[in-house]
Amino acid sequence: MKRRFMAGLLTAAMLVSSLAGAAVTVHAEDGSTQGTNTFVDGGTELSFWTFQELHVPFWTSMADVWNEKYPDRPINLTVTNGESHSTHSKLLIACQSGEGAPDMADIEIGYYGSFVKDGYLIPINDAVEPYKDDVVMSRITMYGDTEGNYYGVDFHLGETVTYYNMDVMNEAGVDPAEIVTWDDYFAAGQKVLEATGKPMTAVETADLFLPQAMMLQKNAQYVDEEGNPNLVTDEHAEVIEYIRSKLADGTIEIAPGGGLHTEEWYGHLNAGDVASITMPLWYMGRFTDYCGDLAKKVAIYEMPVWNEGDVRAVLQGGTGTSVIKGTENEQLAKDFLAFAKLSAEGCTYEWVNLGFDPIRTELWDDPALTEDPDNKFLNYFMTKPFDILKKNGTELTAPDISGQYAATYQTLVSTTYSNAFEMSVDRDVYELLQEEQDSIIY
Repeated sequence: MKRRFMAGLLTAAMLVSSLAGAAVTVHAEDGSTQGTNTFVDGGTELSFWTFQELHVPFWTSMADVWNEKYPDRPINLTVTNGESHSTHSKLLIACQSGEGAPDMADIEIGYYGSFVKDGYLIPINDAVEPYKDDVVMSRITMYGDTEGNYYGVDFHLGETVTYYNMDVMNEAGVDPAEIVTWDDYFAAGQKVLEATGKPMTAVETADLFLPQAMMLQKNAQYVDEEGNPNLVTDEHAEVIEYIRSKLADGTIEIAPGGGLHTEEWYGHLNAGDVASITMPLWYMGRFTDYCGDLAKKVAIYEMPVWNEGDVRAVLQGGTGTSVIKGTENEQLAKDFLAFAKLSAEGCTYEWVNLGFDPIRTELWDDPALTEDPDNKFLNYFMTKPFDILKKNGTELTAPDISGQYAATYQTLVSTTYSNAFEMSVDRDVYELLQEEQDSIIY
């Protein structure tokens, strides 16, 4: 039985790989692009909005797979891609007005709470039910509400890890396998700084990945149990003070460009000017796409913890794909969404073509994926990401994105960490956080 199952997954991998890039793409005057799957006579027309161009061929390819598996329920899918902020704003306006919204949409995690709290999404519990024993459910339930409904499914697990430049580590005589705690990590960072003059890591002023990861390890969130902004906590203050101390001693730097998704940063990283970074596994694609000079030089390890014995695994980032209220094809849209995101075919595509760590756990043990000699991600890195997934299992801490998370997130990435780490580094952290929390508009 297991042999038949693995053979089936290999076939799925070959199928979705061959379909990758099969989308028909049209560029519009407003800068957006559209992709469609292979047209089927009699297929139901479904519209889809996304903010990520790489998602377009995923959705159109999965529509073709759906039509092969369910010829009695064919769909003709049109996927429109646009710039992130404008796409989310356009979607919110369409939902508010009740006119012009698509059937389905990708919604980035920082915006998601706004759509849930205002009731613009359709619960997908029934469509997810057939898959729930095969996937990490925290990547579904996090896109939910307090009533037990969930509205979205993510593209990946998004487990946060630490990426080490082994040329720098070896020059400093540091073995990442011996690093357990954050204190271990920054003690090693001192050795790196003394031996190479390079910082151990970087922190963003226009995003939140490092402080959020550290907070999640303390079981701390940016919103309280009622979903209200909750920036003024001891845990948050401790994380900021800790990062400030490492900025002061030189083991942390401010990321060039303010974030880890900028042209300045990618050049800096590719040049080997920073020893390591802590980011989710989906960041592997940034290395392969923008850091060609680091191929075969980067090793992936578990992220450090505050205290030995703590659970290391947290989830970060994400996109919740949802069905928009008002669609005339609710059940079909829900069933297609669940199939695309939770089936073996969909999760295989996401790993093979996008480098996303799959939320379908059986794939973690499939040698067709984990030992694929042609996979660009396995070929690039010195260690195997699936080893970390299997070691940490499915008990991972996810961010609470309920209530006013979206408004809180916008403040965090626009002013909070810029002030905390760059503009007002000597200011009392509690006073700063109170002022930031008071500035949140919701």
